[in-house]
Amino acid sequence: MANPADLWQFCLHHYGKPEVKQACLRLQDEHQGNVNLALLLAWIEQHGYGLAPESLTQLKHALSRSEHLLIAYRHLRRDIKPRVGSGQYKKMLNFELSLEKFQQQDLVDALNRQTWLTDSASPLAYYCRQLSPSARNLYTSLKVTPAEEQGSNHDDTV
Repeated sequence: MANPADLWQFCLHHYGKPEVKQACLRLQDEHQGNVNLALLLAWIEQHGYGLAPESLTQLKHALSRSEHLLIAYRHLRRDIKPRVGSGQYKKMLNFELSLEKFQQQDLVDALNRQTWLTDSASPLAYYCRQLSPSARNLYTSLKVTPAEEQGSNHDDTV
């Protein structure tokens, strides 16, 4: 079973890489993709698992509870940025992170109700292709490379 705390730590580490952060922002802003879902898919893929396409549909459905709130808050934060001080803006960013963490909990709950496959195509690549033809190019920046897997000293258990 997936653990939300392990996913959160993976996301902090993986998103902290400049090329991953840039790809995540492009996925979100240019292709209306969900960064938490993409990172979750990268995480399970890193551990050698995949999902059936219908499981991906269930994961997307799990986003419905938080996605509209998160998008609205993100737009508000970006719009208000020029009018608030750096301390207030940092508080807004931290609140947005708490919304992201809440959304990840929903995703992990939904993931734990799915059948995990050990012999399937990349769920992350499939998700990127579903968003748009050009979003599929983001897959190479979003996935965890074999070198990263070997160099990782995380014991993220899935």
